[in-house]
Amino acid sequence: MNRSKTRKLFAGAAVVAVIAGGTLAAVTTGRGAAHENRGGPLATASTYLGVPVTQLRSELRSGKSLAEIANATSGKSSAGLVAVLLAAGKEKLAKVEANLSKRVAALVNRVDVPGPRAVAARYLGLKPAELASELRSGKTLAQIADATSGKSAAGLIDVIVAERRSALAARVAAGSLTQEQANSRLARLRSRVTAAVNRVRGARAAAKRPR
Repeated sequence: MNRSKTRKLFAGAAVVAVIAGGTLAAVTTGRGAAHENRGGPLATASTYLGVPVTQLRSELRSGKSLAEIANATSGKSSAGLVAVLLAAGKEKLAKVEANLSKRVAALVNRVDVPGPRAVAARYLGLKPAELASELRSGKTLAQIADATSGKSAAGLIDVIVAERRSALAARVAAGSLTQEQANSRLARLRSRVTAAVNRVRGARAAAKRPR
């Protein structure tokens, strides 16, 4: 079944449910009433029939169907109501489909940015668990880097900044971030990375917290 037929099938099913009274139990509750007042099927029917939602809901509670109300309304008909509800259903489905397409595209094009710890572990040649243990002891990433042969805090900062720059460029290329947004983040990037590398964690951080 192609997309057009599927969309029509769902829209038609939604209209049939409304006309047959499938949604009436919901719209007579507080939650349903709020939904209908925001533009649900009952609100659409109210607009078409020229009848206030409260009056329409009252007639539905009396046992009438939307089809009966439509046929009893001058210049209106159940067929006309079906057409209006079907058009509204198609419009809503189109919006849902458009939003879904955007969300799927964003998921596919998402670039995961490794955190400072992941980059630091790789740069320092440590296992994540080993780095975590060092951090819990109260050392900063900068101190660990400076104490590692052939490494330094400055080198670690450069590596993390480079990783973030690359990730931002990839997001711009994918269209999930504008160049202006990327430039704004780049302007603060080095200072934020430097702060993260020098941040105290673990026992020393807990000791400094006010009691």
